[in-house]
Amino acid sequence: MDLSAAAVELYALAPSEFTAARNAMAKDAKAEGDAELAKGIAKLPKPPVAAWAINMLARHRAPAIDGLVELGEALLQAQHQLDRTALRDLGQKRQRELTAVVREARELAEQQGVNLSQAAADDVESTLRAAMADDDAAAAVRSGQLVRPLESSGFEAVDLTDAVAVPGLPSVARPVRSVKQAEPRKKKDPEEEKKQREAEQRRKAEQERERKAAEADLEEAERSLGEAEADVADASERLAEVSARSKKLAAKVRELKDALEDAEADLGGAERDERSAERAVEVAKRLAARERQAAERARDRLKALG
Repeated sequence: MDLSAAAVELYALAPSEFTAARNAMAKDAKAEGDAELAKGIAKLPKPPVAAWAINMLARHRAPAIDGLVELGEALLQAQHQLDRTALRDLGQKRQRELTAVVREARELAEQQGVNLSQAAADDVESTLRAAMADDDAAAAVRSGQLVRPLESSGFEAVDLTDAVAVPGLPSVARPVRSVKQAEPRKKKDPEEEKKQREAEQRRKAEQERERKAAEADLEEAERSLGEAEADVADASERLAEVSARSKKLAAKVRELKDALEDAEADLGGAERDERSAERAVEVAKRLAARERQAAERARDRLKALG
């Protein structure tokens, strides 16, 4: 056995079985003289319930994960194409599919006697959303050996630091070990059994009410998100149009400024020429006045000699 095989086997176990099985594997490897393998096995971390539930989905409900990943790819394509209708429709479908797969995770957990709390269910959904948004996160989910939940901001790559027990293992497409049914309970007092059944029914009814309310809230939030994403697409398209128009106007303003500078330079020259012409006119007027006076004096002398 190598570390990869040990990880595949360990991460198929129920949480209650993990630690004992890991310690036993490490002990056997050490007894067989493989200290390095024993050390590696001993360091394999026990996953929290949410990560374990994702691992169960990878082993027993691989097609459901594949469907979510494909839906995430379709959403990304619609975002790139700024397709408002597709974004709205796919956004609503995303929430329905996520809710259905989280429900499957709850069912798988219950079959092994594990209660998936609302907080753990939220972490399962967060991890599935990350797989929808990031190819590397999808590969980590499909590996079946997550050791912590994942989260996506929607803008940056998902942080996968120390998220997978043994990076590089192929996806787990089929059950490594059949899901163990819960151990049959010992026979109890009928009255006590009745009380427990009633309490369990009340608990399940309350959980179902909370689940339905949460699903309704999530569906409404997802619908609003789809509409918001469509609005973002519209606004982005409008921004592109306005930006292009703004660039054209800025170029036109630069052209007009250059033309204005040239016109101002021409105006300065024309004003200088005008002032020079005005001075020439004044000089010519003064000369004409002197010549007029000289002509009048000559005319007067001529008359006097007459």
